[in-house]
Amino acid sequence: MELARTVALLDRWLEERAPGDFRQLAPPAEPARAAAVTENRFQPHPDVLSWLALHDGSALAPRSAAGAFVPTDFPLLGAAGMRDGLREMAEEVARAQEEGEAEYVVGVMADVRWLPVAMNHTGGQLVVDHREGPGFGAVLELDPSIGLDGVKRWDSLSHLFDSVLDALVHGTPVATAGAGAGGARNVPRVEDTGNPLPHVVWDLCYS
Repeated sequence: MELARTVALLDRWLEERAPGDFRQLAPPAEPARAAAVTENRFQPHPDVLSWLALHDGSALAPRSAAGAFVPTDFPLLGAAGMRDGLREMAEEVARAQEEGEAEYVVGVMADVRWLPVAMNHTGGQLVVDHREGPGFGAVLELDPSIGLDGVKRWDSLSHLFDSVLDALVHGTPVATAGAGAGGARNVPRVEDTGNPLPHVVWDLCYS
């Protein structure tokens, strides 16, 4: 499904059932700010630009539990967060090269063409792969705390939103990165404790 159409349906679902998440959605990023997220290192993937043209991230209040409706508990970054995340990627790659650790880091834990698009509270990241080749545009997960080094989670940012929408509407489990057959799955539910407003949380289940 086209990303813009999917996000429109997702917005409507969140507004009706998880208003805490809906209120965390930022307005569109200015086109110039969106186009500058890579600071001319490379052209942002069309899905990235489409997302930023709709919402400049999903965490207006960063300390809120709401806004993290992508499994598992990822708020989506806006243009500034993407830009800063890419700078940190480049710095980590440069450090690894200087210290002779490039083979253990570049394309494994960091890459100058991995554009961060989400970050959770544990420091895990989702990045859109901008390297040339069959993986171009794929969404990878990085989380050194649980041993995830650039594991593919979705074919594209569009696929991510399709997967989230399907899970919310139909209760379809979403596979955890690197889980493999019979591994962990994430199932969404709406938590309503009164503070913050109702919002999506993801529960792990095992098949």
